[in-house]
Amino acid sequence: MSRAPLVAVVGAPNVGKSSLVNRILRRRRAVVSEQPGTTRDRTYDRAEWAGRDFDLVDTGGMEPTARMGLEALVTLQARVAVEEADVIVHLVDSRTGPTEADTAIARELRRASATVVLAVNKLDNPSDDADRHMFHSLGEGEPYAVSAVHGIGVGDFLDVIVSLLPRAEPDEEERLPRLAIIGRPNVGKSTLLNRLLGADRAVVSELAGTTTDAVAGEVVSEDGTERYLLLDTAGVGRGSRKAGGVPYYSALRTEEAVRRSDVSLLLVDAVEGLVASDLRLARQIEDAGRTCGVILNKSDLVPTERLREIEDIVAARMTDLRPPILGISALTGAGVDGVLPLAARLLRAYGLRLPTHEVAEFVNRLVWRSAPPGGVKIRYSTQTGSAPPAFLIFANRPKDIPDNYLRYVENSIRDHYDLYGVSVRIRVKSSR
Repeated sequence: MSRAPLVAVVGAPNVGKSSLVNRILRRRRAVVSEQPGTTRDRTYDRAEWAGRDFDLVDTGGMEPTARMGLEALVTLQARVAVEEADVIVHLVDSRTGPTEADTAIARELRRASATVVLAVNKLDNPSDDADRHMFHSLGEGEPYAVSAVHGIGVGDFLDVIVSLLPRAEPDEEERLPRLAIIGRPNVGKSTLLNRLLGADRAVVSELAGTTTDAVAGEVVSEDGTERYLLLDTAGVGRGSRKAGGVPYYSALRTEEAVRRSDVSLLLVDAVEGLVASDLRLARQIEDAGRTCGVILNKSDLVPTERLREIEDIVAARMTDLRPPILGISALTGAGVDGVLPLAARLLRAYGLRLPTHEVAEFVNRLVWRSAPPGGVKIRYSTQTGSAPPAFLIFANRPKDIPDNYLRYVENSIRDHYDLYGVSVRIRVKSSR
């Protein structure tokens, strides 16, 4: 599976990055405020223009001279987005003219491998865009005039962006499904990775947090039918996102591994049991729209009754994903031969694609069994996407369908098609 091209929107604080992202997405996704620094974390959304899909990342304001504090952490987030982008939009503010921050950002973007496109925001008069020309001094080529708030020039600018996106010609590595192993520090991620790869590819130590960067390797099943690009990540402990240095950067890299993965395996320490940090990572997987399997490591060190108790807790606390659970010992190898079959099961569910008539008939049976309350009529249902599976329901009064009924439909689809551990997306639209 190849990833969609990535477009990163970067710039100094309060130049209108979130407004531009909202305009491109055609919905209010990012928070907009006159207060600089409203956006702190980078956020990803799927966008489409002229028939091309791409991932759009919004970032906090870059302040390249910042060395400490929140400004430095926000700038680091933006730099990670720059590293992974295929096209970078450098957004500037026409009302301030080129600033020292704009110049510093432009200087930094010259080192990026991606194509940089300069957009001059807040040019609200389509007949007068003369102010954009002063930004030629940044040395980033033609400055494109846009008004994120009013939508002026955004369509033409998106035409330029789409023309620069790489064509979907994935190399061999990109065609491999990606399997991420994530978890808290010292739960045995690197030991499991080494066991799967059959070699010491990751540094293992008794010191929590030894692995600081993602380690990629190709893993093949014994019969040669399953191949994955395996991603190992540093442990993400409590408070990593608020810390500086290695813990913070490790948290960013883990987020990136989850977002790039097709399947994420959440490694839980069976001795310690399920803790709040595990639940936060599970939520991160779900929010990214990825699949999740739970692996109980060190299962050989606890009695069977304790394992059943942890499995019950997982089922009770992860009700949205309802992930499948596998007990192993990464150290001894017990149960590890079940990891790749578990990944294969999750990957099949992730890429599920059903015929339209089958979805419509299945939802009709659900409605016949239990109709939505208040006289709401469901007219038609179809699948609109996969990876993760997404479904669209047409109803006469979509806003009157309660959340618990949609949960009933979601859980029924999950049960029938073995979508455990998969984030199932359901939208409702008016049939009128």
